[in-house]
Parts: sequence; structure tokens; C-alpha cells
Amino acid sequence: MKRMAGLFVAALFAAVVPAMASTLGGPATGLWARPGDGGRGFNIDIQGDTMIVTTFVYEANGDSIWYLSSGLYNHDTARFQSSYDSYSNGQCFGCPPYVPDVAGNAAGPMTIQFHDNQHATITTPSGAIAIEKFNYGFPSLTGMLYGEWIVSMNIGGLVTGDWLVFDQPYTGTDGVNYAAGHSDDSDRYPALGNYSSAAGGFVIVAMQEGDFVHSYILDMDDHRGIGLGWVHDIDLEPTGNGSISFSARALYESELVPLAANATSKAAGRVDQASLVASDKSAADAAVVQEVTRLRSALREYVAARRD
Repeated sequence: MKRMAGLFVAALFAAVVPAMASTLGGPATGLWARPGDGGRGFNIDIQGDTMIVTTFVYEANGDSIWYLSSGLYNHDTARFQSSYDSYSNGQCFGCPPYVPDVAGNAAGPMTIQFHDNQHATITTPSGAIAIEKFNYGFPSLTGMLYGEWIVSMNIGGLVTGDWLVFDQPYTGTDGVNYAAGHSDDSDRYPALGNYSSAAGGFVIVAMQEGDFVHSYILDMDDHRGIGLGWVHDIDLEPTGNGSISFSARALYESELVPLAANATSKAAGRVDQASLVASDKSAADAAVVQEVTRLRSALREYVAARRD
């Protein structure tokens, strides 16, 4: 593991990591705030190219007020522009549906410039402030890795990757705190990961058969990520621009505990994948068979239509 920790510093933080879009896959959704602020913040959500920002803040006299901002998010520039629109005389709890009064641009224009998936600068009526994704469920950004992740890369059409379980901390001789783990099927193949401000994202190195490793640099939130990956000898630095890579969370750390207790493998934290199969999704389920049959027919139609 010390050998792998050294690889982080020597290779993946080097200039080999190419410049990527600031928010590959879009910024992290959820609660954002300026560290240290009390009781005010921003809820950011995005679907495709449409972003909605809810601002909850207080007036100078202490009265609470909220604004809703909506518009297009530019994935190329990582920039969102809208206005602080206020709403009043709306529906109360237990009241029938009622359209509220809307005051467009009530508090002026809004601009958010995202620097990466976790950090941004937002304009407010009193000036610009630096905000970041509110991390309330993890001890640190590196702590976000704990649990199980599925990470893959597409190398010229050949897809390879890893199912990784991060279940313990590790501090390298470089003083960096890492999330340590192993391949889902065997602790003989260790892995390390951490959030690096120097690399501008999450860095993961996973050992494969022999002395080969998969190295990833990913822009991630606590659910998914996108970035670049390399396959190389553990003693060599990754070279070239890397291959497009994706990550997706399979389990949170707390979900590993009951599964690991029932696992027959001696590998700590190994997940018994069979236990994840829900009984109501059995292959013998008539509804499932019917849907698969329907979709198979539709697939034939789609293939035939493409030939025409």
C-alpha cells in the first residue's frame, strides 16, 4: 500500500492529467453554502441542461425569505445565469392548490461560476461569495469514497474497470489521508483513493493482476462521477490523455456492514452480490418476463428501422 501511495504523488498529481471541463457530468446537486454561514444557503438541482437554484436567506430584520432561480446551465463554461425571483401569497399546508404571486428579478441577477463539481462562486445582491457543496454526511470529501463503487473506462471501444470497496482509512508516508480498500471479489487487489485539490478531483488507483494498476481522476459527487482513466505498470507513470471513465456508487458504507457479516468470503467487507437481488425481481416473475419479451420485440423493430 505504501508503494501505491507513492504512486499517487509521483504520477497522478503530475502534469500528465490533462485539462478537463470544470464540471464533467454536471456539478454536485443538493445543498450548497459558504462555510461558516448560519442558516442560509442554496439548493442546486440540475436535469440535463436545466438548472434550478433555491436560495433560502433572511432579510435584514430577520424575516426569512426564499428565491427561486431557473435557467440553462452551460456545461462547456460551467456557468449558470438567472435572476433572484421571489414568490408570495402561495399555497399553505392543507390549502387547495393556488398559484403564488411571482416577482421576477426581485433581488437582481444571479450568476454561478462552478470551479469543479464541489466548488463555485455565486453573485448575490451584496457581492460574490465562494460556496461549496454542503458535506453533512461524510467526515471529508475523501470520506465520500467509503462504500462500494463501480468504476469503468472505455479504451478504444474496450470497456474495463473495477468494483471497489473502500472500508478503512490509510495515512501514507506522505502524510495524506486515503480511503483504502480492495476489489469487491478479493482483498488481494488493494485500492486507494482520495480527493485532491491539486488534481481538481478524486484520484483512485486500483491494483490489478500482477503489477498493473488502473488509475482514475474523476469529478464526482456522492452518487456518480466522470473523468479519465489509465492502465499502466505500477512502477510507471500514466501517459497520454487517458480514456473516458465513469463511476457510480453501488453501496454506502453503512450498507456494507450487514452484507459483510453474511458474506462467506474472508475478504473484509466483501459484498455478497446475490443478496442484493430482490425477490420481486426474480427471473420467474411473470411481469418481468412479459416486459423483457415486449422490449425484445421492440428491439427487433428498432434494428429493422435502422436498416431502412
